[in-house]
Parts: sequence; structure tokens; C-alpha cells
Amino acid sequence: MSPRRVRKHVNPLSILKKHNFAGFGNDKPILVDVGACLGEFAEELVKKFPAKNFILFEIRVPLANKLREKFKDYENVVVFDGDAGLNFRGILEPCLKQGAKIEQIFVNFPDPWFKERHKKRRFINEKFLASCADWLPAETEFVFQTDQEFLFNETLEVVENSPFSKIAFFEGSIHGIPTHWEKQKLLEGAKIWRMRFRKN
Repeated sequence: MSPRRVRKHVNPLSILKKHNFAGFGNDKPILVDVGACLGEFAEELVKKFPAKNFILFEIRVPLANKLREKFKDYENVVVFDGDAGLNFRGILEPCLKQGAKIEQIFVNFPDPWFKERHKKRRFINEKFLASCADWLPAETEFVFQTDQEFLFNETLEVVENSPFSKIAFFEGSIHGIPTHWEKQKLLEGAKIWRMRFRKN
């Protein structure tokens, strides 16, 4: 029996809202947090790297609104609700055109979408990576972390068969910053699977 998540699932394929973003107006390097949730990971990133810009995606509107409130005094942080996959290129590409480097894209503990027919709802999928290969620079790195071994293995297979097959596994919280979910799982004695990948 598959382990259950406590967070409420939202089907990204049912959300058609598109955002417009003209970029930050500068060429500062960018970190992207997909599924920012409570924002505790992003908040620590902002503290650690104050000279960088940050793009946060959160599919759940109430949480996205809380994130906007949390970061309202930060000119280097923007928050978008809705489907990150649908809006990904439209939001990130203007930043690239301004000369900014998208350094890392964090996908931390995403919803597993256990059922076979729901796999297409996962953020990292074959179609998404193929699309990103057309415009994301080779130096941009994805960081993927999960407490679900089956999800890690299935995602790894997708990545290995994509243009983003330059893969490195790592131990410990990325940048020394554990997410709220990660802290909970580690207290339970759970194992965390982690990888970084970029275009080969």
C-alpha cells in the first residue's frame, strides 16, 4: 500500500491560469523554488544569498498568497500561483533575455501522484524536460529531493532518458537548508533521496 501524504493534492492539468512576467530588470543570478509551500526553504535561501533573485511557484492559491505576504518587502522575490509547468518558460525566459543566469531549480518533496494514470501530473516528466531543453542553458541545474524511493527511481529513469542526463547524487540538505517536510521525515527516521541534473 502506498504511503499517504497529508497535503492536499491539486491537479496541475486542471489549472490553465497563465502569468506574465517581464523579469527583474537586472542580470542577477536566479534561484527557482517549485512548490514553495510554507516558504521556509525559500526564506533561508534568501537570507543565505541576498544578492540573488528568487522565483517561487506554489500551486495552491491560499499558500501562494501567504508567500506573497511573507516576502512583500523583498524586491528580489516574486511568487506565482497555479501550474508551474504551464508558466515555466514564460516566466523564466524573460530573465534569461536580460542576461540573468538561472542557477538552480529546486523541486523539493513534490506530490508523488502514486497512480499510473496520474503520472502525467508530475512536474518533472518527459514532455516537460524535452521542452526545457530547447531554451534552458546548459549550466542551469535542477535539484530534486524526495522521501519516496519509488518516485525517485521513476524520476531518475525519466531524467536518464532526457537531454538532462548529466546526473549527480548527493547527501545532506541542499545548501544546508532542510525543508519543513524534510525535517519531519528525518525525525521519523526516513531516508531522503537526492539528485542534481543538467543538460548533458
